Amino acid sequence: MGVVQGSGLGPTLCIVMASDLKPLSVINILFKFADDTTFLVPENTDIDISVEFEHFRCWAKYKNMNINLLKTKEIVFCRPFARSFLPLCLTGIERVMSAKLLSVTFCSNLKFDEHVKNILTICSQHCYLLKCLKVQGLPAKQLSLVFSAIVVSRIIYALPAWDGFLSNDLIAKLDAFFLKKCFPLGLQL
Repeated sequence: MGVVQGSGLGPTLCIVMASDLKPLSVINILFKFADDTTFLVPENTDIDISVEFEHFRCWAKYKNMNINLLKTKEIVFCRPFARSFLPLCLTGIERVMSAKLLSVTFCSNLKFDEHVKNILTICSQHCYLLKCLKVQGLPAKQLSLVFSAIVVSRIIYALPAWDGFLSNDLIAKLDAFFLKKCFPLGLQL
C-alpha cells in the first residue's frame, strides 16, 4: 500500500512483501505474478481450501494488505459430465465456469473454446486495422511486421499451455481465420 504504480521500486517491494506467502500444504501450489496470486488445490489434499484461504487472509491482514474479494474467483476443473459432487464454494467468493489468467481463458471443463473465441475476436479487429493500413499505402514488408506483432503474437501467446487441448473444430476455426481474414490481405505466417 502506498507505492506508486509503475514506480521503479514497486516490483522489488512486491517481491519482498510476498516472499513469505506460502501454502500450508506442500501438495497445494501457489503461483505469484506481480500483484496477482493463483492458488491450485488438488482434489486429494491434506489441507482444505477453506483453511488455506483463511491462512492467506491472516497473512494479508498481518502484512496490512487487502484481498480484493470482488476480484477473487474460484474455478473447479473437472471432466465433462463428471458425476462427482462439487463442494460448496468458499464463503464470499464467486465460483465461475471460466477465468482469465495472464490473458489465457481457462474453462472448468478444460476446453479452450472461449479462449479461441476471444483470440479470434481481437485478431479480427486487428485485421481491420491492417486492412486500413494497406489502403493507406503501407508497404507489404511493414504490413507483415505489424501483422506479426499484433495478430500472430496474440495467437501464439502461451500456445504450449493450451494448444494440446484444441479440438479439430477449434483448429478449423483458427485455419479459417487465416484463410478468410489474412490471406486476402496478402499476409502469411
